[in-house]
Amino acid sequence: MQVKPIEPTDTIPRLPAQLSNLPWDHCAARSPGIMAPLGNKGIASSGPLGARRGWAKRQVLYDRNASAQCYYKITKGVVAECEDLPDGRRQIVDIRTVGDLCGYPIRKGLFIFTGQAITPVEAYAFKAEKFRVCMERDPEFARAVSDDVSERLNRALNRLTVVGQFSALERVAHFILDMQKRLPSCSITFGPVALHLTRQEIAEYLGLKLETVSRSFSKLKQLRIIALGCADVVAILDQKRLCEVASGRS
Repeated sequence: MQVKPIEPTDTIPRLPAQLSNLPWDHCAARSPGIMAPLGNKGIASSGPLGARRGWAKRQVLYDRNASAQCYYKITKGVVAECEDLPDGRRQIVDIRTVGDLCGYPIRKGLFIFTGQAITPVEAYAFKAEKFRVCMERDPEFARAVSDDVSERLNRALNRLTVVGQFSALERVAHFILDMQKRLPSCSITFGPVALHLTRQEIAEYLGLKLETVSRSFSKLKQLRIIALGCADVVAILDQKRLCEVASGRS
């Protein structure tokens, strides 16, 4: 059964009136990510391009094959882009974090994937038509969007290699390192890493069975490469060995 979008429970209040001329200067919508090239002048002339919104954990931001009225730039939290398979299984295609643009690109005016909040999420919702106008009017912005899509394609190709060629243990090790690098709260080179995904969701992302993912985490623990905390947190004990496992050099 296909999951339908749930309307966000919270709409984040608009900024005070005295700040409304350049709201992007007072939030995370400009940077990091694709909005930076617009600059103050471009943002001011674009009008009300976006509005802040919030979703609770496990709520759906947008549904696959629904009309793409808005795109979303994450300012807080983690979103999984996924596709439901005909037999009831689910494939998580990508993990989107702070600064990432979700819901774009589209196909024939429809969302390609479903976007679900893995954690509580805050994001700017950009009207698709105004977003398109900004791209047409501002070459730098269009270039930034193109670069973002290109980077996403590169990541997808890299993950295709991981899923197609790596062992289960190597995939899990690679996943831990990837989340450590991509999440803002995990900028340290060792220590606790909040993965945010359940073991089942990690299995759906890595193309593995739940039991295989659990065994891989246990193996990394036995090797004293990681320590397991609560359900979605690991502590990296040996960064070098984790990198070796992730690259197949162990």
